[in-house]
Amino acid sequence: MKQLITRVEESLAEAVKEHAALTGESVNAYVTRLLGAAVGGRQAWKSEAITAGRLTSRASRPSPHLRATVSTGPGYASGLVSSERDER
Repeated sequence: MKQLITRVEESLAEAVKEHAALTGESVNAYVTRLLGAAVGGRQAWKSEAITAGRLTSRASRPSPHLRATVSTGPGYASGLVSSERDER
């Protein structure tokens, strides 16, 4: 394994430490993951994050198209609007 040394602003170093702590990772693991995502592409990062439990797959979320039927009472909206809502 190679070692990579870089200089960064103190505020950035502190922010990296804070974010690593929030994710429960060491600074090294956090920076390695971020660099891998930047170089390896977003899809590699997403699959790794799903596997590690840091991200939920869209397949496990409810579909946004499953909505309850909404009907409005008389006087609230026109009959056309109510019927269009009922069709959804």
